[in-house]
Amino acid sequence: MKTLLILSTILMTASTKIFDRCELAHILKNAGLDGYYGYKLKDWMCTAFYESAYNSAALHLEWRNGKILSMDCGIFQINSFWWCLDDDTPITKRNCGTSCSAFLDDDLDDDIKCVKSIVNLHPGMVAWLAWTHRCNGQSIDHFVTGCNS
Repeated sequence: MKTLLILSTILMTASTKIFDRCELAHILKNAGLDGYYGYKLKDWMCTAFYESAYNSAALHLEWRNGKILSMDCGIFQINSFWWCLDDDTPITKRNCGTSCSAFLDDDLDDDIKCVKSIVNLHPGMVAWLAWTHRCNGQSIDHFVTGCNS
């Protein structure tokens, strides 16, 4: 399944959507992420920037000994080991119950639903190393400045 996902991602590259900063801010705000679980829109925007550069088809593979161990998928780089489903990932209470490939398109509804689950179950945004190391406690207002969000 992971091989199929990788191949389909390569084929989808032509339809990859790299969101404009303010466009993404508007989508995330309208979906209720501003203030969700105590995190501001700027936290989500900063995380999305450092995780994927706002690229809906971003895919990062973790390899070991020629085998894919896990994948990080989409705007928020949702991980296949913990949060999304592929043939090698068992269904657990810790995942979103959504196929990993669903996070690689420009429809962010499923991505947003999943990140809300992650924040509730993890708990918090510490699930994202980008947020922990590059956003938390930093001056990140510029991620939403001028977006009228």
